[in-house]
Amino acid sequence: MQPHNARIALLALALLPAGGPPAGVCAQAVEPARLAITGVNVVDVSAGTVLANRTVVLDGSRVRSIDAGAPPAGATLINGTGRFLIPGLWDMHVHLRDARAPDLLMPQFIAHGVTGVRDMASDCDGAPAATAVCAIQMREWQTQIEAGGMLGPRILALSSFVVNPPWDFQATEERIRQVVQRIRAQGVDLIKIYYRLSPEAFGWLMDEATKQGLDVGGHIPIRITATDVSNAGLRSLEHARDFLFDCFPGSTEFRRTARSQNPPMDVMRAMVEQHDVAQCDAVFRTFVRNGTWYVPTHVTRRMDAFADDSTFRNDPRSKYIPKPMWQAWNADADRMVALDPSPDGRRIVRGFYEKGLAITGRAHAAGMNIVLGTDAGDSFVFPGSSVHDELGELVKAGLTPAQALAAATIRAAEFLRVEADYGSITPGKRADLVLLDANPLEDIANTRRIDTVFFNGRVLTRVELDAMLRRVEQQVAGVK
Repeated sequence: MQPHNARIALLALALLPAGGPPAGVCAQAVEPARLAITGVNVVDVSAGTVLANRTVVLDGSRVRSIDAGAPPAGATLINGTGRFLIPGLWDMHVHLRDARAPDLLMPQFIAHGVTGVRDMASDCDGAPAATAVCAIQMREWQTQIEAGGMLGPRILALSSFVVNPPWDFQATEERIRQVVQRIRAQGVDLIKIYYRLSPEAFGWLMDEATKQGLDVGGHIPIRITATDVSNAGLRSLEHARDFLFDCFPGSTEFRRTARSQNPPMDVMRAMVEQHDVAQCDAVFRTFVRNGTWYVPTHVTRRMDAFADDSTFRNDPRSKYIPKPMWQAWNADADRMVALDPSPDGRRIVRGFYEKGLAITGRAHAAGMNIVLGTDAGDSFVFPGSSVHDELGELVKAGLTPAQALAAATIRAAEFLRVEADYGSITPGKRADLVLLDANPLEDIANTRRIDTVFFNGRVLTRVELDAMLRRVEQQVAGVK
């Protein structure tokens, strides 16, 4: 067996061309000769255990076998001794709708071991902005990625434009049903709802979505409770803060009078200081009974909490973010601080973020379905790398490293109903895998210690992953 640092020469047929393609684009995938990862520790994400010293055989883009025996004759060998193999990570809440995504965003996902995403604003309601794309382009990206003509995470689900009619919108049942039918015709997988949808319009939308075979997910409309949307059949609730709206004595009055999903400071204070565990636990029981999924996206509220922290604001990952986007993120952080820059105001905002973590811990203990999502593209939520941030947030919330890892792998596959092909290292499933230098079940931060990514029939070593990030950095430096 060749030592680990000599294996690159053995992978000539499986690797990308020397020097790699332009960021986001690569040559047509070529099915490599059979690969065998020897002596590797396989992480069973369903059981939360490790199968030690296994040989994992890959035929192209599928897992052929996992056993303790010798590798098959003629296989290209990869020395996995002392390393840990996990399924590719998935992010169930991202925003890719930018014409620059193939060059600037998608490589960052792959370089951080993120091999699948669910996009949560894939289509345009009206004319797109100058750098935006719509669902038709997103579907082209899906096809190119699957065929190997573009290197980026599998785009596993596309959403509609955000259904968020103005407060003065005169909704009728006919108009709402027509919107759902138009969304269905655009070929997306789910409808994304937002906070201004009225209770009546929400009811019509849910009924028509069921008829059209579309999932519905997103924010809870401000006039409706979490219990109501779960009972109506919502597939997924995005963001922990929506639970906070229903877990304090003033929740009924807040939902009756609020004009925004961003509570004023005095109401946020009440949500933190008067938080009612019993109210939340009742909501959790409803979600468990109905099988409603939960995507916490704690890294979004972490930005709110640390918007005044210079270390947080000077994140070295900014070198991968186009300057206009970075400026917009910092302006957003400035606005958050300006709401109340006093020490007491900042304490309340941090308390809001921390209550979200506590909610996720209790929701998980109650048996709720939780999957990992980051809101990648939102302020200070970095494509790809923030998946590792969110894994840490889930552990901080009370999940074990094994449970957090499951939320980004097998549970995510179950959520999208594709667990027959994805989510675990199992013979016959897709070989989207990540080889780590240390055990993620001992410390979830070890998911960052990526040695190799196996994706769509390709083998991307640390050398190539670093080169991908350097190309993104170079392009960002040239973006005006």
